[in-house]
Amino acid sequence: MRVIYDLFPGRVRVCVAENVTDEQYETLSVFDRVQGSRLVDAVRVILTEETIMIAADSDKGPMLIFRERYVPESLRPEKPKPTRGTTRIKTVTGKVVIMEKDANCGCGSRLRGWNPYNTVYSTNDPVE
Repeated sequence: MRVIYDLFPGRVRVCVAENVTDEQYETLSVFDRVQGSRLVDAVRVILTEETIMIAADSDKGPMLIFRERYVPESLRPEKPKPTRGTTRIKTVTGKVVIMEKDANCGCGSRLRGWNPYNTVYSTNDPVE
């Protein structure tokens, strides 16, 4: 499980893929409202070769709030840079995840030291 993308602090919008057209997919930002979507900020996003993980700070420390496998061909741009731009990806269960660097510094967050390989908290991947 090699990390190919690590975004912190990040802002993420999760949408249902059927509410996003192909034209929208290439241009959506986290600020674009899509029916049935959710926006979360101050998160850390990790992409491995096959899984996306999103963690947020909680009163008990970093907590994994989203974990699913994704379709590698859907990764836009194909080689994302966590310091600039918008990254988009589709999961195997039909969600679109849009990620951008958050303008906040993330000071005081325990997510900076979060290790996705030692996560005690987890969510079930619906396709595993």
